[in-house]
Amino acid sequence: MAGLKNKLLSTYLKTVDYVVPVLKDSKFKETGVITPEEFVAAGDHLVHHCPSWSWMAGDKDKARPFLPADKQYLETKNVPCLRRCKQMELPDEGETIHDDLGEGDWVEPHINLGALTDKVRDLTLDSKASATKAAADDDDDDDGEAVDIEGM
Repeated sequence: MAGLKNKLLSTYLKTVDYVVPVLKDSKFKETGVITPEEFVAAGDHLVHHCPSWSWMAGDKDKARPFLPADKQYLETKNVPCLRRCKQMELPDEGETIHDDLGEGDWVEPHINLGALTDKVRDLTLDSKASATKAAADDDDDDDGEAVDIEGM
């Protein structure tokens, strides 16, 4: 059943791509849809400011002709997460679902800060000890007069 559903969706999307033209003029403020040029510019901005993101060329068979060959889609890697996958799979009693706002449901997570605080405290204590030891070891500077930076 899922295979048939995927095949129908794939056929539908190919038909839409064939019938609907590529957007040439920006309609972002009206409809939220951007042009391929705006997508590339936004992606370049994202890649420049966030090193975890990068452009990917992708499969040549699935490449879109209106995008540069080396900028078909964006990928992110090595993004830290506070929760493990197993924790996300299990239902979380510590979440409150708000459905009274009229804009759709949203979830307010409640993180177990007790365990997290203990880990941070341990790291902080270890970090301070390491920093103190490193500062003591790094006292090999000559005690001469400091350089006047304004004179440079």
